[in-house]
Amino acid sequence: MPSRILHRAPVALLVGYALAGCEREPAAPPAPSTSSATRAADPQSLPEPSPSPPPETTPEPQPQPAPIPTEWSVVPSFPPDYSGTWFAVTSSSVGVYEEPSATSTKLGYVRMGGRVPVRSEPVSTEGCDAGWYELYSGGFVCGSFGTTNLEHPEVKFGVSMPKLDAVLPYLYVRNAKLGTPLYHTVPSRRQMERYEPYLVKNAEPRAVPVSDTVSAAFPSPPNALPSIDELLPASTVVEPEIPWWRREDAKKRLHEVRLAELEAEADGVLAKRLVTGFYVAVDHEFSWHGRTWYRTTKGLVAPSDRFFAPEPSKFRGVELDGEHWKLPIGWVYGARKNSALYTVDPEKKTLKPAGTVERFVALPLTGRSVTIGKNTYEELRDGTWIRAAHVRVTRPGPLPKNLAPDERWIDVNLETQTLVAFVGETPVYATLISSGRESTIKEKDHRTPVGEWRIGVKHVTTTMDGDGTAAGDLPYSIEDVPYAMFYYNSYALHAGFWHPSYGTQMGPGSVNLSPPGGNSLFFFTDPPVPAGLHGAWATDQRPGSRVVVH
Repeated sequence: MPSRILHRAPVALLVGYALAGCEREPAAPPAPSTSSATRAADPQSLPEPSPSPPPETTPEPQPQPAPIPTEWSVVPSFPPDYSGTWFAVTSSSVGVYEEPSATSTKLGYVRMGGRVPVRSEPVSTEGCDAGWYELYSGGFVCGSFGTTNLEHPEVKFGVSMPKLDAVLPYLYVRNAKLGTPLYHTVPSRRQMERYEPYLVKNAEPRAVPVSDTVSAAFPSPPNALPSIDELLPASTVVEPEIPWWRREDAKKRLHEVRLAELEAEADGVLAKRLVTGFYVAVDHEFSWHGRTWYRTTKGLVAPSDRFFAPEPSKFRGVELDGEHWKLPIGWVYGARKNSALYTVDPEKKTLKPAGTVERFVALPLTGRSVTIGKNTYEELRDGTWIRAAHVRVTRPGPLPKNLAPDERWIDVNLETQTLVAFVGETPVYATLISSGRESTIKEKDHRTPVGEWRIGVKHVTTTMDGDGTAAGDLPYSIEDVPYAMFYYNSYALHAGFWHPSYGTQMGPGSVNLSPPGGNSLFFFTDPPVPAGLHGAWATDQRPGSRVVVH
């Protein structure tokens, strides 16, 4: 979580790295392009075909029972027709403080690429050489971490702001191959062949000695002195260890890989390597050196032919209007695509088929149930019945103590895998969730804790990663997880776009929501995140919304 101001970061695609320039190839283009890459003519250097997504990450089309509400969950916007001064952040992030001082209460932060409307002149230079700018939405930022010149190269070619009115704030792509590189900048053809040996036909699986990397990056002129390896006696030259991603048993030993190992080969060209299943967030796509590339929101460069973009679930949950859409609500969930509906004679305890209903379609229920044989059935308001084992049904717990009339709060039921959002005593929204996986094995038990907390900090996006905690658990890394609302230590409500399995336990502890549901709840809950800010902290004056997990 970004909790402090970091050093100013360069724009990688604007200036390029010296290593690429030493090979006398043109620098990467500063502007994005969405056209397809032109394949290289040399078959020895062709990238692999683009991977296809596995079936479990591609959700089926889902009917939408009701629109996402607009009156109680509104995406913040900038002042209409604003023509004043904008402050654009060019550092990793800059804090927003209650007063023009870094020792005052921190209200939130603006991330690199973010822009906020500010008063035209700084109010003070105390503790900030470039002066403190007052935001129209409240708070102050130090001008040393950005600029009011929107024509500045680091602004024009910087990271884009997240799209908060879309299903997801960025394009997210999943790595399909072991060892996929993330580069500091676009590599030359020679560098591609060195760091991606699978591009070269019949390439032998071996590690690249440091001296080889240096000499390739800085070619030696004719009649140059011998290399370091050539000067050393043969007995002292040690062949480096095969990197983890090139070992024959790499897939079987993935649970042994630690995140720190992914940067073991890092140098001036290569930033890190990825494990299969890792996600990166894409700022833009462009073509160069015969390939299509992604520039990530972290400013790194990735070859697009090693990734695929899963289709995010459009499951939205349902807005409750108190009439047709009111509690209880149910949904067919799990692996089944649909479930049968029946008409029931409660006295004779008999069933007759009455059609089917698809998974994730909201079902208005009466709350009545009947048991016929070994199965229990729930009644829909249209008089049909559905098998209870096939549906998740909203069952919120008791109201919290000292509840204010208009207080916004969240109820999470781990047994039914459902969530209900309330304003005071009135439920306004209901949806499915995926809580942490439970296990009787301590090392694999990632259950979501129960209790009552308040949201302490919210991030429009934040990276979540970790090492496997037990045999069989794999390392994971998902850049810019959207709509994260942290309520207890590292536990959060957040959108989970990487799976469509809402209604079942999935992750390592936090509460997963569908992307549209995560967006709605992010702007429903407190503390508010004003337009342009990437995150906000709760304060004594504006406490976070309550989250009750039971």
